[in-house]
Amino acid sequence: MQFHRLAFPAHLRRASAVKPAYRPEGYEAGFDAETFWYDAIWRQGVVHLVCPPLNNLAGAVLGADYRLDGKPASIRAHRRYRRHAVLEIPAAHAPDRIEVQIGDWQGGTLVAQAGLPGIDGARVHFCINKDNDLAWIAEHARLTRRVHGLEAVAVIDNGSTRYAPAEIGAALEGAGVTPLVFEAPFPYGPVGLKPYRRTEKYLQTALFNALRLRGLDRAGAVLNADIDEIVLGDNVFERARAARLGFVQIAGEWMSPPPDAAAPFTHADHHFRYRPPKPSPTKWCLDPSGPLGGASWDIHTLERLSLLQRFPAKGLRYLHCRGVSTNWKNKNRLNVSQRTEPDPEARAFFAAHGGEG
Repeated sequence: MQFHRLAFPAHLRRASAVKPAYRPEGYEAGFDAETFWYDAIWRQGVVHLVCPPLNNLAGAVLGADYRLDGKPASIRAHRRYRRHAVLEIPAAHAPDRIEVQIGDWQGGTLVAQAGLPGIDGARVHFCINKDNDLAWIAEHARLTRRVHGLEAVAVIDNGSTRYAPAEIGAALEGAGVTPLVFEAPFPYGPVGLKPYRRTEKYLQTALFNALRLRGLDRAGAVLNADIDEIVLGDNVFERARAARLGFVQIAGEWMSPPPDAAAPFTHADHHFRYRPPKPSPTKWCLDPSGPLGGASWDIHTLERLSLLQRFPAKGLRYLHCRGVSTNWKNKNRLNVSQRTEPDPEARAFFAAHGGEG
């Protein structure tokens, strides 16, 4: 499946909002200066353009001429979030195409209609992926199906080179779930120096919300977790649906294979915890039909609701599996620590739910 992305022309480039002192070597190469919008989606009488922050281009973008199927259209709202923006253009009927003109330049894309096959009412896991082993993707889906009743997985594939999107879909089908694989070979974003480490990592948050607007918010419940994160405990989807806010935060903990283990690793190898424990930032599960269903989705919580991270749900935790990694962040994640101890709960979980089938 495709996002409908539009890039600016060469003479229009987004400027970084982070001061040069906080941009390490290689920052500019990873920065997305080109993307105008990641996706164009019509739903409920509005075309939504999901964009990176407009920064220095706000004047040009907001003052541009827009057309829907050749007919003039206007921006009704510019919604600003931490790492993305959404432009809203009223449209009584679903257009096939949107065009924009800024000065002498004209560009455009198709417009998607909200609605995703196999998603309405389903228990869905969604994540971003690049070159993770297909066996890890299948194992994650298989474990989550067995323990939590997972029914579908939506994957944003950020330009994997080890396999084609169809192979991701086949791995998920083999694990017993419905796959939706979106191709997103766009810049992931740079890492700045503190306190701006994630300020301009636009892609993940923006595309999470593109999926939401595409129809992932019609699911019965959605789980946000990476491929190296396995949720233990009660049925996470039902916990979210039963919660007063229709939402649960899930506390995480870094886990390791045994001290004498050697790569490659699977999730099931990760039944040793660190001494002292190493917490990992919370992830979440949401019932989109609940009170928080209209909130924007962020990586570790819901946008503008960071207070929720202070109240992780009892009876749920996720294991952040250190060795389920391509080591792309250069953090030596495949080196096994000696400062660990067995975790009986994790060991029992994998003993009960591991294996094929």
